[in-house]
Parts: sequence; structure tokens; C-alpha cells
Amino acid sequence: MNVMPIDGSSSISPIEMRESSLDQIDQRGPGFIQMLGSQVDELNGSLNQADQAARALAAGEDVPVHDVMIAMEHARLKLQLAVEVRNRVVDAYQNLTNMQL
Repeated sequence: MNVMPIDGSSSISPIEMRESSLDQIDQRGPGFIQMLGSQVDELNGSLNQADQAARALAAGEDVPVHDVMIAMEHARLKLQLAVEVRNRVVDAYQNLTNMQL
């Protein structure tokens, strides 16, 4: 069994964040805010689509009822997911603000 001697001359070098590292992070993909905005836009589009389908059905247009129900359920599930994500983010923020240092 080989045992490596421990000497005080070796030290752990600190990790440094350089501007080039930050540029690489920005180039990887969309940021949180952009992703959140696109998801909110998608949710809004889904809600509008369900609303238009329900209005068309109520106006007597030739719209299959099952398509309207699917659009409404799809919009409802997306809205529930968005509300749960918001609740989790608010809860995490409150936990961070209440954390003692």
C-alpha cells in the first residue's frame, strides 16, 4: 500500500471566474428570464386557443366538441403547472430570505 506524504507546501488554488467564463455561460443557451417569458407566451397562446374554440362552439360554428374539450384541458393543465412552478419559486425565495447567515 502506497501512502502519499502530506506536506504543507501544496495548497488548493481558488477557482476564479473570468470574463471569458461568463461569456461561455451566456452562449450556452437562453437565460432563465427568456425561458420563463417564452413559457408564459406559450401558456397565453394555449389559453387564447381554448377561448377561441369555446367561443366558436358557442356561436354555433362547426367545431368538434372533443377538440374544444382537449384544448380547454390542455390549457387548464398548463395553467396548473405554471401556478405550481410559481408557488415553488415563491417558497424557495421565502426560504432564502428567512435563512440566517
